[in-house]
Amino acid sequence: MSRSTIVGIILAVLILGGAAGAFAYVAVSSNEPAAQEPEPTPEPSPSASQPEPAEEPEEEQDDDPLADREAMEELGMEVAAIMTTWDPNEDFNQTAAEMRAADLMTEELAESITAPERPTTGAEWLEAAEAGATSQPTVKPNRATSDEVVSIEATWVWVTEDGDVISNPTERRLFFFNFEEGNDGELLVSDYSYDTA
Repeated sequence: MSRSTIVGIILAVLILGGAAGAFAYVAVSSNEPAAQEPEPTPEPSPSASQPEPAEEPEEEQDDDPLADREAMEELGMEVAAIMTTWDPNEDFNQTAAEMRAADLMTEELAESITAPERPTTGAEWLEAAEAGATSQPTVKPNRATSDEVVSIEATWVWVTEDGDVISNPTERRLFFFNFEEGNDGELLVSDYSYDTA
């Protein structure tokens, strides 16, 4: 046999083998159920493709620690200013100023404030009374405290009705406040203490 005859036979076998394979594939696949083409999905409208934002409970929306801290510092500064505003001609002692801040405290804390039976008698207090002066405080946050406690630093000068400063003491008070939410959701002082330096 010649070389061309052998090549012709190989080609014929390959062609017949390919045709037989194709025929077998068609025969097998015709026994299976025909695959159905999926129905086209309708395109969603712009409003349907945008899910509505989930409503968060109100408690979670108000859980901004920074906003809470700022609110506590604001209230702490207000209370510290009241507690360091004294009129020696009207106030029997310094505790009278603490009692004036009672509406910014929890009921339990406000009821626990009791004034001593003796008056304030220090030289500074007596000089201010003689001059008709009242204390004029300056308050600011003392941020060197933990997140649970708000500290406010208060200093003051004694000022007459005419606006003259008669005394500029170096004394200061560091207040430490704790807070809780009242029945109406308002922020209230639930406990406090102070150090005089």
